[in-house]
Amino acid sequence: MFEPLETYLQLPKAKHQWVVDKLIPVGGLVNCFGKPKTGKSFFALGLAQAIVNGEPDWQGYPIQQHGPVAYLQIDTPREEWHSRLSTLHFRPSSPTHTLWMADMWQVPEFPFNILNPQRTEVRWLKESLAIIQPVLTIIDTLREIHGGDENDSTTMRSVLAELVGACRPSALLLLSHARKDSILTTMGEDDLMDQGRGSSYVAGRMDVVIKLTARRMIFKGRATGQISETISQDPQTGLINIESDIENLTSLQVIQAVVTELGSDASQRAIATELAKRTHTSLSTAVRRLRAYQQTQPVALEVS
Repeated sequence: MFEPLETYLQLPKAKHQWVVDKLIPVGGLVNCFGKPKTGKSFFALGLAQAIVNGEPDWQGYPIQQHGPVAYLQIDTPREEWHSRLSTLHFRPSSPTHTLWMADMWQVPEFPFNILNPQRTEVRWLKESLAIIQPVLTIIDTLREIHGGDENDSTTMRSVLAELVGACRPSALLLLSHARKDSILTTMGEDDLMDQGRGSSYVAGRMDVVIKLTARRMIFKGRATGQISETISQDPQTGLINIESDIENLTSLQVIQAVVTELGSDASQRAIATELAKRTHTSLSTAVRRLRAYQQTQPVALEVS
């Protein structure tokens, strides 16, 4: 039923607005798309690692809600997926905060079809997540979880409705592919919301849309304007790193103060640890920012 404003404002609501600030809203829908081999899965795994491990931020974006993460991966053979996961470092911040995985061999039916009239997949997903109670559920990829026409808005409305119903109250991160380049895309004149493959209904339904290229992460949400970050992939783990312009870092003065106070003889780890403490970020983010700072200096600090 409808409620008067005074009553409505007293209704229960989530403690935080974001799981990851500006990127993953609590209970929200996010679509991350890009061409093949642009690091979409590694982007999702990096987010999952930071959320599960209890890190204060992911690449400088504060994490407001930690907890378990569920990852449904039906796009890559298990053997290749195992090799990816073996390079990562999951250190759950509590026994219940862990990464839960399912692949094509663990789902009740394959090909997986969320639109199955028998609702086998919907029930399996809902029952599985009810046990895990994840703060974030990752679907890799959107195209592989249904057998319908991805260009049809009615079909995609049903797909998203079934997913939201099965995964609620978890936030949903959907990985998908980009459209083939058009004349507008190559000229940079088409809108970010039109660049994901399939029906435009998907982009319209999202709270945040993220595009990954080999060098950029571009995102736009209901609560934020369009933001663009320079990125790179770690050669060992494949995880996505944000390569911030050191002149635009709000922590520049803090870095300079810490370096001055500890002196040039201090190890990189000691400086990064103090920097992380003062800027309320993770050690990995502090190290990345410190390295960017070092590149602007005539004499690099000792790397330990």
